[in-house]
Amino acid sequence: MIIDCHIHIAHNTLFKKKEWNSSTIDFKIDCLTRILKEYKKNNILALRDGGDGIFASCLAREIATKEGIIYRTPIFGICKKDHYGSFLGRSISGIDDFKREFEVLKENKLDHLKIILTGIVNFNKLGDVGEVAFTYDELEYMVKSAKEYGVPVMVHANGSKGVSDAIKVGVDTIEHGFLISDKELYEMAEKKMVWVPTLSPLGNILRAKDPNFRDQLDIIRKVYDIQTENIRRACEIGVKIALGSDAGAYCVGQVSGIFDEIKYFENIGFRKDTVLKMCIENGSEALKI
Repeated sequence: MIIDCHIHIAHNTLFKKKEWNSSTIDFKIDCLTRILKEYKKNNILALRDGGDGIFASCLAREIATKEGIIYRTPIFGICKKDHYGSFLGRSISGIDDFKREFEVLKENKLDHLKIILTGIVNFNKLGDVGEVAFTYDELEYMVKSAKEYGVPVMVHANGSKGVSDAIKVGVDTIEHGFLISDKELYEMAEKKMVWVPTLSPLGNILRAKDPNFRDQLDIIRKVYDIQTENIRRACEIGVKIALGSDAGAYCVGQVSGIFDEIKYFENIGFRKDTVLKMCIENGSEALKI
């Protein structure tokens, strides 16, 4: 069994958001079933979604159960208003908004809370990942609420400040974690936290020498190299690493993404059996299997 710890099933080649919103339930079920059957055909039998704004992952969870696939979803992600991430869920301004949206998530039986804490890697400015969107108190409140309800927390975070804040408040997994330092790696190891470093989005752009990013490939390569070195370092000091492809992201396919991820881990020096062990053992912890 293979586990992909970070996908977005709503982002695929079968439908766009506008088409989804105007389509029949039969169309939705057919599209998601086709995707999930491909996962199953390739022995990818456990998936953790990072959320979407159209409840696709919520429906996918129902279908996955019938297909014999373990599927975890946050329903939708939570981001700060006027910051990165609104396409993955819902934007909030503060704690009151969170309380309202968390009730919606509970009604839909979220498997984990997804918080989008920072931006993404800026391909035009090395080191820039946007500001930390939530205050420490806001982040702490959201994480505490999830823990009291009994669900884990996955946090999209890049850069030292965002990742460090996420570690301090006790989230369960760090998603992406680009451009961090040894300090954060040691903190993750100490807290026995799972890191899902998602090499495929940048790796696939570099492999394809994507002409859309022709002027940015140098920075992308530098960020990728920093990430791979951090992964090697993390393994040396005992950080739990799980594999997540970010399937649905630009240039990362559903199903194929996790095989890309496995190959990138092999390319940086890990034996395939070691990679699969990370994938299964740490992936199982991330999904609370």
